[in-house]
Amino acid sequence: MKVDINSIKPSPYQPRLVFEIDELRQEIERDGLLSDLVVRKQGEGYELIDGERRLRALNALGWKTVPIRVVTLDDKIVRRSVYKVNKIRQDYTVEEEARYFKQLTDEGLTPWQISKELSVDFHWILAHLNAFKFPKYIQTALWNGQISISHLVALENVIGRSVKEAKAIIKEIISRKLTLKETKGIIQKQQEKVEKIRIEAAKEVLPKIAPKVRKLKTAKDFERAAKALKKVAKRKQEEALSPEKKAALDAKKRRTAEALKRKKKEKQRLDELRIAEEAKKLAERFKEKERRRIEQRVKKEMEKTSIAKLRKSLTNLKHKMKELQKAKASLLDKRAFLLEALNFNCPHCKSACVIYREGESYLVKRSATVSIAPGGPETPSPPAAITSKTAH
Repeated sequence: MKVDINSIKPSPYQPRLVFEIDELRQEIERDGLLSDLVVRKQGEGYELIDGERRLRALNALGWKTVPIRVVTLDDKIVRRSVYKVNKIRQDYTVEEEARYFKQLTDEGLTPWQISKELSVDFHWILAHLNAFKFPKYIQTALWNGQISISHLVALENVIGRSVKEAKAIIKEIISRKLTLKETKGIIQKQQEKVEKIRIEAAKEVLPKIAPKVRKLKTAKDFERAAKALKKVAKRKQEEALSPEKKAALDAKKRRTAEALKRKKKEKQRLDELRIAEEAKKLAERFKEKERRRIEQRVKKEMEKTSIAKLRKSLTNLKHKMKELQKAKASLLDKRAFLLEALNFNCPHCKSACVIYREGESYLVKRSATVSIAPGGPETPSPPAAITSKTAH
């Protein structure tokens, strides 16, 4: 839809400080507005989310109404969207990012929260914020590029220890035009010097706060000394706090303790769930393994049973074959006996004769004309001597 251009207000989360609109204004004048402005409803009007340069160009061209697309987003998403969309189109200057990060900290966000919300490196954000710890001339040198933000990243520990010491190093960087590598070398030497001073100071107070640690020789001695000094430093810091700050610190400790307790409880709950899930999976694996084992055993038993049956059948078959062979031998013996019994020397014709049956008649014939081969007798010629049913 189209709305009155005066009803749209710039985004309070816009990091950009300088807007180049001349080229864009000419393009809109020639081709028209190619994409709507993205806004969200705020009170009676609208708050801009995407399209700051277009809005400025349209104002310069004298537009009275502008096309918009209304979205519903909370502050957290708007902050992230405005920052990322503009950064993709054109990177921010050091001053723009530094002032934007400072604006967010002024609204109550910590550097760590800004880092998580905008997906920007924590040390990068801290370096931009550290710029405001120095005098204006150092800030100006940073905005103009006489020193880089990478120099401030390298100086992070020095700034945390002493802003005065960091300022001296920055002055040297500006006057000598030191590179990042040269700056890191100076910081390293300075750090070694500071560590020696600290060790000497620690040696003087150790006999009082840690009588057991008299000489610092081994790594274990240094660890004990550091532990003792840390306790003293923490106690002294707490003693130096005002009642309000001390109460705030106690409240913070309680919140931290409660958070740790909740975290521990949640971890315990998750561990129990994990153990229960693992136990369930283990039981399922055991069940599956046992099922396969039973299947294998049954299969083997079935195979054994089948083999036993086959062996038994083979044994029975062998016995039957032996019995058949015996029966065959017996039949052959009987057959030979019968053949022998059927052949005789006839007392009447004084020749070798054979008796055979034809129908209901028993006939006698000389063996020269009757075959007694296993294939059976040949068809005999009509009997010449006997035709009765009685023997020859």
